Amino acid sequence: MEEELFYRALGDSLTVGVGSYFNRGFVSRYAQMTVEQLNRPVRTEVFARNRMTSGQLRAMIHDQHVRTRLMHSNIVTISVGGNDLIQANRMFLRTYNPVVFEHAEQQLYENLLYILYEIQILKWLYPTPYFIRLIGLYNPYPQLGYSQFWINRFNDVLKSLQTDHIRYVDILPHFSEGGRNLLAFGSIHPNRNGYNLVAKQLVNSGFSPLKI
Repeated sequence: MEEELFYRALGDSLTVGVGSYFNRGFVSRYAQMTVEQLNRPVRTEVFARNRMTSGQLRAMIHDQHVRTRLMHSNIVTISVGGNDLIQANRMFLRTYNPVVFEHAEQQLYENLLYILYEIQILKWLYPTPYFIRLIGLYNPYPQLGYSQFWINRFNDVLKSLQTDHIRYVDILPHFSEGGRNLLAFGSIHPNRNGYNLVAKQLVNSGFSPLKI
């Protein structure tokens, strides 16, 4: 087996694996699938917190331990934005002013732009092959008539940040089709099947430049 790869998973409860009882969410499954696909060992570290917003992830990027780990990374996944949207919705229910969503959307864009720039600077300092995957948002509140509009807008922000090293991973249509079957009972978080789906979509996004 070839030299090991370093996988760093950043983000919110999706990266933590909330809702997947007795399992570790998509991270461990994606790592195992990567081992199988590339025939290389994968060393995984998770830097995530339940309810993390893009602003909080931006602050975490300044932690020297996190920066060192990112510098030596080959694979980075980021799940963020869902809590930005949830917070904006709470504000909207108090004010009924849709500007709160526009502000949250702009903040997500600026924070992710900063986060991705910092990671790319770190990789410039330690130039090993790497890629970043931005995991799109799904809609856990389809009963809210306006939710799909803003989910799409936030996903458009993620798509706009794609480069040669950065790809957007679309999970929305799969979760929309699967509905409650992909969510933990009484929860907005994925269940085992939901996290398996996320891992598979990450694999489907490819491994270039690690593998072409």
